[in-house]
Amino acid sequence: MKINYLPIITEATKNTFFDYIDSLDIPQIDYFAIGIQNCVTKKSISLMSRQEWQKHFVLNQYAEFDPIRRVTFNTKRNMIPFNEIDFLDNHGKEIMRQRALMGIKNGIILMERFPKYNYMITLATDYSQFDAFDFIKRYHDKIKFLKSDLIQLVEKDASQFLPAELLKKSDKEI
Repeated sequence: MKINYLPIITEATKNTFFDYIDSLDIPQIDYFAIGIQNCVTKKSISLMSRQEWQKHFVLNQYAEFDPIRRVTFNTKRNMIPFNEIDFLDNHGKEIMRQRALMGIKNGIILMERFPKYNYMITLATDYSQFDAFDFIKRYHDKIKFLKSDLIQLVEKDASQFLPAELLKKSDKEI
């Protein structure tokens, strides 16, 4: 069985992540996730604020068909609103339906891209009238700090997930 996705299980990272997001006050947003993607192997790891969704995602092996994961690997965009994601097939449609049932109905994906790996931050809500572009305009500064903080939080996990040679080569290419 091919494993393309695993949750971040480092206890210190998880504790810091949950303490950090509990301290945030960003209107409309009630779901946070930070992930690291290896663009070469197409594998990824992440930490999601809704642990029941993360367990469901892993248990049902959604990674291969997840529209959010697919779009982040197959585009160069750094900001992707949920309403612009194509479900592609019935698997993708069902995954998005399951996600919405868990209160992750609408949102935005923010990417930090490097030649061989990416950081992926997802901010989401159950609010159906969420306007990603208005949200970015209103909370630009908060989002910039949030993105930086979450990346710093998982950098140690990235160095364990990505081969050292990959990190060194990618840093030189920048």
